[in-house]
This record gives sequence, C-alpha cells and structure tokens, in this order.
Amino acid sequence: MPPLRSLLPLSGLAKHALGAAPNRRAAVPGPAITSGNGSRRYRPLALAAASLLIAFAIWQLLSTFIFNPFLIPPPLEVIRTAIPMLMSGEILADVAISMQRVLVGFILGSLTGIVLGVLLGRIRIMHDLLDPIMELLRYLSPTAMIPIAVIWFGIGEMSKYFLIFWGTFFIVLVNTTAGVWRAPITRQRAAECLGANRLQIFVMVMIPSAVPYIVTGMRVAMASSFMSIIPAEILAADSGIGYLLQKSSLLLQTNRIFVALLTICILGFAVDRLFRFLVDRVLTRYMFYVAMI
Repeated sequence: MPPLRSLLPLSGLAKHALGAAPNRRAAVPGPAITSGNGSRRYRPLALAAASLLIAFAIWQLLSTFIFNPFLIPPPLEVIRTAIPMLMSGEILADVAISMQRVLVGFILGSLTGIVLGVLLGRIRIMHDLLDPIMELLRYLSPTAMIPIAVIWFGIGEMSKYFLIFWGTFFIVLVNTTAGVWRAPITRQRAAECLGANRLQIFVMVMIPSAVPYIVTGMRVAMASSFMSIIPAEILAADSGIGYLLQKSSLLLQTNRIFVALLTICILGFAVDRLFRFLVDRVLTRYMFYVAMI
C-alpha cells in the first residue's frame, strides 16, 4: 500500500516533528536575531508574573478597602497561615490524598470515555442507540450524584473515585465522539483509493483526526475532576482538601479556607501545565510516527 503521509491531518506539532525546510538566510544568527529570540523566550514568563502581581494587587485591594479582612484575608496573612501548615505536613497529606483520588478517577474516566467515544463515533447503530442515554445522563453533575454514590459505595475511596469518574467520563466521551465523527471524509476516500482497508483508515486517518478533540476533552475533564473531588470530600470524607475546607469553615477559620482554595488553584494550574507538556511530547512523536508509515 502506498504511504498515507499526504493524507494525514498533520497539526503544528507534527509539522514541527517532521521538520521544516531550512532557511539559509537565518543560518548565521546575528545579534538582532539573538536578542529577539531571547526577548520572545522570556516574554511569556514576564506576562505570567505580571498577571499574578495584578491578581494579588486586586486581592489586597479587596481585602483592605472593600471587604472586611475577616471575610477576605489579605495575601500576606494567607501566606503566613500556610507556612506552619506546610512545615507540619498537614496540608501536604491532604494534597497527596486528594491528588491520588483525582488521578485514579480521571484516568479511569478518560480511558472509558475514549474507548466508548471511538466506538460511538465509528459504529452508527451503536451511536444511535446509546447517544440519547448518554445525553440524558451527562446533565447529572457529580454533586448531584453524591447521595447515590454514598449509598452505593459508602464513604470510602470508591465513592470518591466514582464521582471523579462521573465528572470526567462524559466530557471525554462527547469530545472523542465528535473527533471521530469529524474525520475528513476526503482523506478517508483518498486512503481507500490508495488501497487502505478499514482498519488502516481507522488507525491512520480517523484516530489522528480525533486526537486534538480527545486532548481538549481531557483538559476540560481535568478541571472537572478537581471540581468534583471538593464537594465529595466535603460531604463524605475525613481527609483531603475538601475535608480541610469543611473543617475550617465549621471553625470560621477564613485564613485556612483561603489556604485550601489557593492550594486547589495551584494544583490545578500545575497539573494542567504538566499535562500540556506531556501531551506535546507524546503527540509530537505519535503524529511523526503515523506520518512516516
């Protein structure tokens, strides 16, 4: 069978992996080019730092001039509260437990959503039968499923895994199904003309076309996983960041509440950046491999 490289939906990552034609004019770097590259390299970091400074300034303004500091503690007070919690290991233990729950539920929900989404996108009769059911169930939020999860699984770890799975599964499922459905029909027909069978078309044309949709769905589902674990731990747990929030709210410790909220934000941001970094590496190699077949 002739190579299908020309038929693949190469993304920018894949094009970068395949390599671009060398630019001979830029072969000898000059001082201006080096300076420009350096400024472009540090520009995102500078903008990120400026964004954080603006956010902290607004936070300080709100806690000092607009609201009571008891309701919105200033940033320095929250940091002073967080230091003893970090030194004692209290918050680190809660973070470790919550992250374990998030990762287990997210991985199970993503894998199940990808597999079922590929099947629904590929098999029309299966899609027509199951799509109405999935459309009905996906409007039940993980928070709404907390009572039934506690009844089914108790207050142990399985109920937390189930709630995070529920918040992840449908997002990944919908995006995967849409990605498979939107595989360009022209590439599929061209692959058929080159002698590709159904399995080769599915693996080399449809799946690469669906990868950006799957990645987007997983990123959105990651945020949903963090939003699902907090109410689950608030209502049915004796550990984790959600439990820390609940315990602090019962004691009216707004400083500790803001420490927990800030921890959630930092964890979500760090996990998302790590996920994007891994996806860039893996997706580049995958698209390069498929394109070279």
